[in-house]
Amino acid sequence: MFTKKDFEVFQDNTLKGRLSLIKEKIDPSFEEIGEKLMEALEDEYQAKFYMKIAKHQRRTTNPPPDTWLAISQDKRGYKKNPHVELGLWPDRYFVTFSLLADAYDRKEYYPKFEAITDRIIKSDLKVSNDHTSPTMFESEKYPDVLKRYMSVKSSDLVIGFDLMSDSEIVKNGNYDQILFDRFMELSELMVEFNQ
Repeated sequence: MFTKKDFEVFQDNTLKGRLSLIKEKIDPSFEEIGEKLMEALEDEYQAKFYMKIAKHQRRTTNPPPDTWLAISQDKRGYKKNPHVELGLWPDRYFVTFSLLADAYDRKEYYPKFEAITDRIIKSDLKVSNDHTSPTMFESEKYPDVLKRYMSVKSSDLVIGFDLMSDSEIVKNGNYDQILFDRFMELSELMVEFNQ
């Protein structure tokens, strides 16, 4: 599915060109791994999940800086609910569990985020307050990220994993299982937060 050549789509700096490359080169991999993830999630949790592959339809001038697939448990969409994404920035793959700034009933999730503090700090995951940036911080910053999410209305809460395009893993190839496993790991949070 995924290969180091995936990142070549970001070398085209035109909207039409990059969208065409994403559709041709990346979306088929998203569809393939997405179907496997959906099947694994539904088997694991005996629940319904919904997948969305980014189509970047609102873009009219600038090419998308990243692309992704998202899975949530709400058929109306993922953006206002706890969800997990798998995607690419020009320099990395990412798998993230997110609750965005405009999430439904956002304050109701605060106790759940507080309850997982030790778990996140002790993990190898990274954290961020901005889903529109590839930059994430080490897990010990989680209390700061959570504090900001709870006090700044425009902030997101992102917990995730990235795999750099220049890493030995990507250079060696055959890392689909790593992305799959990290997605399943972060999906545990999505299911917990939806209970």
